Amino acid sequence: MTGSSDVSVVIPYYNRDKYIDETMQSVLRQTLKPLEIIIVNDCSQESSRRYLDRYSDVCKIVDLQANVGLAGARNAGASRARGQFIAFLDDDDLWLPRKLEMQRRFMDEHPECAIVHTAAWLFFQDGHEEFFQRFDDGPMTLAQSLTNGYCALIPTALIRSEVMRDITGFDVNFRECEDRDFIVRCCAAGYRVEGISKPLARIRRQDQDGLTKHHWRVFRSDLKMCWKHKRYYLRAYGPRGIVNFVLEKVQLPSTKTRYLRRGVRLLMRFVRIKYELRSNYTDPVLSGSRRQPLRVSPWPADTTTVAGGNSL
Repeated sequence: MTGSSDVSVVIPYYNRDKYIDETMQSVLRQTLKPLEIIIVNDCSQESSRRYLDRYSDVCKIVDLQANVGLAGARNAGASRARGQFIAFLDDDDLWLPRKLEMQRRFMDEHPECAIVHTAAWLFFQDGHEEFFQRFDDGPMTLAQSLTNGYCALIPTALIRSEVMRDITGFDVNFRECEDRDFIVRCCAAGYRVEGISKPLARIRRQDQDGLTKHHWRVFRSDLKMCWKHKRYYLRAYGPRGIVNFVLEKVQLPSTKTRYLRRGVRLLMRFVRIKYELRSNYTDPVLSGSRRQPLRVSPWPADTTTVAGGNSL
């Protein structure tokens, strides 16, 4: 597949000159060329910012005056995107060459779909890789999105721009867990979030192992997200839904804390995590009142330039 599309690529960037070359090359090698590439510099140090100048002829660079985090940087890029679709990629992750092509075709074949994400390979510091997929065939329900067993990785996602506007983007109050919060809000609005089981991205997990403080910080964000959406947990699962989610999420950070680890293990011997839907629950994604995204025409395969007339 050659030619450009109606897909805007948004890459939040913060002091990642170590990895940005690999990331950019994975975008430039896409069989379906993006309409535009927007790099959002989230107030990086000067040397890291200057490193981006090498890409000024093939992408738009947006400089933020204060560090706003991943959610705010994504929003800043999305607000400037011209495409009918937006694909987010973190500044240290990679796409496989046919990622955009396969997702854009999926959207043509499934006009009712609002977001399509994919399976991925997680790759680590020691060189090993793990296959990652936490979704089933068909749309992810709101009830599923509330659990730890289902998720959509935003760096694998292709999102209709109208959905980004309707959901008002990512919640900037979250420095972590903004991905899950975004998907929960999409499902709560009745939008269909579907997955492709083929891994089309490689997600970097280097330099992230064994960081106890990081794990507890993420856990606090998980609790914050759960509390924000408590009405959905209660509606779908009752109070036990909140308890289940907290128990699911506390297990990882507790393994890094000596005394708490033993207590959590003991508790899990007596408490079984099982999500059971309430008998009167109706999921907004599966109900007849779900929102339908606007149909857009197939990508314009005869166009070969990005914003400003620069060829990719």
